[in-house]
Amino acid sequence: MAVIGQSIKRREDPRLITGEAKYLDDIQLPGMAHAAILRSPYAHARIVSIDVSKAQALEGVIAVYTGADFMDINPLPCAWQAGGVKNNVNTPRVLAVDKVTFTGTGVAVVVAENRYIAEDALNLIEVEWEPLPVVVDARKAVEPGAPQIHDNAPNNIVLEWECGDQAAVDAALAEADVVIRQPLVNQRLIPTPMEARGCVAQYLPVTDEYTVWMTSQAPHVMRLLMTAFVFGIPETKMRVISPQVGGGFGAKIFLYPEYPLVAALAKKTGRPVKWAESRSENYIATTHGRDHLTEIEVGAKRDGTITALKVKTYANLGGVLS
Repeated sequence: MAVIGQSIKRREDPRLITGEAKYLDDIQLPGMAHAAILRSPYAHARIVSIDVSKAQALEGVIAVYTGADFMDINPLPCAWQAGGVKNNVNTPRVLAVDKVTFTGTGVAVVVAENRYIAEDALNLIEVEWEPLPVVVDARKAVEPGAPQIHDNAPNNIVLEWECGDQAAVDAALAEADVVIRQPLVNQRLIPTPMEARGCVAQYLPVTDEYTVWMTSQAPHVMRLLMTAFVFGIPETKMRVISPQVGGGFGAKIFLYPEYPLVAALAKKTGRPVKWAESRSENYIATTHGRDHLTEIEVGAKRDGTITALKVKTYANLGGVLS
């Protein structure tokens, strides 16, 4: 082939190096309002009350909403369940109602004339919390007496999945000349793309249609999940557009609560709405790379031939399985 061994120019480079590439933050629509989200400082807590009156009174604030204002919208689906086993799924709403299960859960949203007013208004929202016990170690989370995060997931186990022939592996380990046992720790990680997440939504009441721009690596999947599962509308009623995405590393694959939230805000307010994640929000509200605690056993002959491999892993999926 003629391309083998040749230096090939990337098709996307000209728009990137000339500054013509359009990212989410470049999208400006007439009459566009801006949203900011109040997030939980607690990993596990009950929401006793939320008082938004002071925030609503701030000049430039268009509206303030809590989870109770979006009960007509379905919870987000769990799109990536493991096959062949029971999944103890808990699906979040666009804003939490009654309880939060991870630090950074959205509990209220302000829509204002600009982002600065929206952010200032967040400081005026008063939330009464009832902190609950927390657990952050995956192995400790499954021990008897550990804090129970979700009632339908006993011992905080979302799913148990296995493959291979356990009896054969145990027999091979028993017969092995050498058995090596080793604990391994893969730490939790934060993807940290250069561009944090964001969303812009516009709603046209005449045709009952949404246009949603989002920093997504999977816009077609986002449209399916939002229309079929969250809003319950035909796919033809929503257009989802991913502009240039400034890095993702897998963290921008998922459907996050903010995307249907912003679409709902555009309908409620009658104006296009933009939400842009801060770096601090990105670290607490965007999916992390899960940490693993692994116990490994390797059986081998004296000549180095591996005869058996047995691995048990505790995978920390966080407060909600996505």
